Amino acid sequence: MVPAQPAVQARPARVIEINGTIRAPLVDKLRSALEPVDPDRFPAGVVILLNSPGGDGLAAMEAGRLVRAAKAHVFVRGKCASACVFILAAGVVRGAPEGVVGIHRARLTTFVKGIGVVDINTASNPNAVRVLEAGDRRTEDYLREMGMPDTLFQAMKGTPSDQTRLLAAPELVDFGLNGVDPAYLEARTPGAVAGYRMAATDFAPRSMLVQGKCAAENTPAREFIRCYSRVLRTGE
Repeated sequence: MVPAQPAVQARPARVIEINGTIRAPLVDKLRSALEPVDPDRFPAGVVILLNSPGGDGLAAMEAGRLVRAAKAHVFVRGKCASACVFILAAGVVRGAPEGVVGIHRARLTTFVKGIGVVDINTASNPNAVRVLEAGDRRTEDYLREMGMPDTLFQAMKGTPSDQTRLLAAPELVDFGLNGVDPAYLEARTPGAVAGYRMAATDFAPRSMLVQGKCAAENTPAREFIRCYSRVLRTGE
């Protein structure tokens, strides 16, 4: 007997917007927001919209693991640089436009009263070098955990920490930041075929159309979900 495929549910997915600098408190806020989400809801239990210049990389990785556990669909509207990329990488469906995703090598910072956040000079601080190397190992392990190709980490390492490399459209695909997680695609395609009456080969390409058609920076969350559903159903 062939198991029944899940029907497309009428109630829209939950939308969570992550805006501004990523800091440690985001993790608990995100955990609470994701708690009622059903990761197996079809086609998605939660959609996350990103607009962040980056921030705390360790917090972003912890948040990213919550995002992956929720099987969230993640799209960039605005920009996504530095630590924000860790959350984008965590989506089972990921979408970003050309020229707004920025990567660079990790750096250590500290807060100086009266000045603000400043970089720590690793050349004169051996302990900082060890901390940075440990952070690089955690970053590499995290990106592999999320299924990203090793070329993404190498591209990060190859970009000076005081610069930002904005990724072109082909790079977003090559680095895995525009795409669908293979295991998720395999598991969800039968439901998409049954629920949206599409060919099996249509599910991933239609999912990739959502970024360009629905994720404008000023699009209200409710309209984004309506647009997402339309694109999945029609490809338009």
